[in-house]
Amino acid sequence: MNAIAPDHYKTENGLQVWDVTRYMSGNMAQAFQYVYRAGHKGSEVEDLRKAVAFLEDWYGHNDAPIMGNIYRNLAQHEAPLRGLLWSAGEWKRPILNATWYMDYFGDAIYGEEARHYAYPQMMEKLKARITTLEGGGNG
Repeated sequence: MNAIAPDHYKTENGLQVWDVTRYMSGNMAQAFQYVYRAGHKGSEVEDLRKAVAFLEDWYGHNDAPIMGNIYRNLAQHEAPLRGLLWSAGEWKRPILNATWYMDYFGDAIYGEEARHYAYPQMMEKLKARITTLEGGGNG
């Protein structure tokens, strides 16, 4: 482990979170990183609350810059995501996956659908996890 590339941002085979987030917009990359490291550094609840804050800011600002990805790069950019999802905790996978896809396709015609369909479901899962960690449920 080192301060530049700490273990809580790496998989066992050396894949790092920045292999995925370098293609993401600011708020979504931050949210992705906080969810990925949750439970591995400091307070899991605090990391999840930070992720929620970044996601809420993304949701509230339709004028945020888009990722700038084009669909022909999808397979290339999706490969590191698959590696990280494989190593992430089971509860994290749908949240990380939704965060990446909402950001990747946010500039598409159906980007608005991400705000209305994927976002609420993802936030529900995140908030359920926080409630569980605080002793108030089984999410």
